[in-house]
Amino acid sequence: MAKLISVFFGNAFILAYAQDEQSGKIEAINLEGISVPITLNSSREKETIYPIPAMICFDDRIYYGQEVRTNKKFFSPRTFLYMKQYMAKNQHLPRIIDGQEISNFQAAETLMISIIHRIEEIYGAENISMFVFPIPPKGFEIFAQWIEQFCFRIGLVNFKVVDGGVCSLLAYGLGHELGTNLLYLNFGPMCLDLYILKVEETNQEPRLKSVLLGAMSKNYGSIDIDKSLRDELSDYKITVRKASQIVHHLISNQVYEEIVDDRPLRYDRQQLHDLLDRKGYGQELRNILADLIDLASGIGVTYDSVQYVLCAGSSLQIPYYRSILEDFFGSKLLYDKAHNALPLGGLAYLQHRDSSSTIKASYALRSRTARGEGYKYDIIIPKGTPYPTQNGVTTVIANAFFDGQQEVQLDIFRMDIPESSDDREIVMTDDGTLQVEENISAEEQKFFVNEAKPEIIHLDPPAKNGEKRLEITFDISLNKDLLITVKDLRRNMTTWKRKKSIRLE
Repeated sequence: MAKLISVFFGNAFILAYAQDEQSGKIEAINLEGISVPITLNSSREKETIYPIPAMICFDDRIYYGQEVRTNKKFFSPRTFLYMKQYMAKNQHLPRIIDGQEISNFQAAETLMISIIHRIEEIYGAENISMFVFPIPPKGFEIFAQWIEQFCFRIGLVNFKVVDGGVCSLLAYGLGHELGTNLLYLNFGPMCLDLYILKVEETNQEPRLKSVLLGAMSKNYGSIDIDKSLRDELSDYKITVRKASQIVHHLISNQVYEEIVDDRPLRYDRQQLHDLLDRKGYGQELRNILADLIDLASGIGVTYDSVQYVLCAGSSLQIPYYRSILEDFFGSKLLYDKAHNALPLGGLAYLQHRDSSSTIKASYALRSRTARGEGYKYDIIIPKGTPYPTQNGVTTVIANAFFDGQQEVQLDIFRMDIPESSDDREIVMTDDGTLQVEENISAEEQKFFVNEAKPEIIHLDPPAKNGEKRLEITFDISLNKDLLITVKDLRRNMTTWKRKKSIRLE
């Protein structure tokens, strides 16, 4: 069963989800050993997610995700943390490890490639029809180029990138709200990113894209709570990670109780809220939101014109922050999918269909007729084909025409059928009636699109006359490139694997 995979790379965690194309069922992907199972109280029922800590260590072997903590590599100088923050600022910050220079970009690339390979092991690479990567609206080009580089490095051509604003809109079921003013808040452990935007449809990839009207970013997130609680409970000598576990417990429970070093520890949600009030975190958040509204007003976006405030990020699980946002935005605030809005919105993007995601002309492969006295044109990509594709739009068998044939040339034609012509005449039919006929020649309908650079497949050993020698499959990439896979039937070997050819229209 074909799967769609969404992988969101965050500052602190990576989330991966899979959707079955046939049933539509969605599941959080558990990469055992590198994921951290977390059970949340959602609006309906308990839900378990499997975030992967966004960290990697280049030590005696490469450790990634939860392996870094399990093997006590967290504080190693060879461990990379918070890579996405540096990438957003386009800061490579290389380190020398075992004589090799490794930057944050390279570390993140290795981490993501490892995760993709693990996902392919679970579902089978051949059963995954598409990957989608949600990325920030600000710095979109930086992240898109980075993703393209590591995907091409591992031969992954079926992927798409989409920005977080689009993902949030689709995750909350608002795909019809194109062109309206929105606020998008991505509130994670490390920082709070705030965007004023609207989502518009385009004629190229990505088909939906956020138009940024304004943006702010603050170093403000749930890690501040964890550090404050650690300091508050200094008598118990707890770590920031342990404090985070206590905060997480208080998201869905009023009281946390445990015996720590033979001493009872009891801490309730109200105590936590009082602590945060003393630290001024609540007032700081209110000030940030007020600055956001001032920024919006300065660019002509009034509070009343904002239809929705879309929330993403794990910090929205914390009731303290959520209640402040609810007081500020009222019914405009949407937050119940904040913990997984980005990966789920990525999957929804793959399901979003529009006219711009289809091929606008038919393409044919020219070959000689059986007797070799002329040509025939077999359609390989029909007009209106949705793209990208994974398992072949068309497959043809190429026969040899003579003994010792050493190559096959693929001549590809665009088949344009004019809708009307200025060259018309009135003719009388056999039954005596008059009708208008358009003079459209057959040659006008065919354009030899790869004449300057035809695709040539070499045959080794040479073919025999009449031999069914090649199985040729055609696909389309997300950039509308024609992809050609060739299998040599005599050798039972694939000689081309989704080789990029012409750009389709």
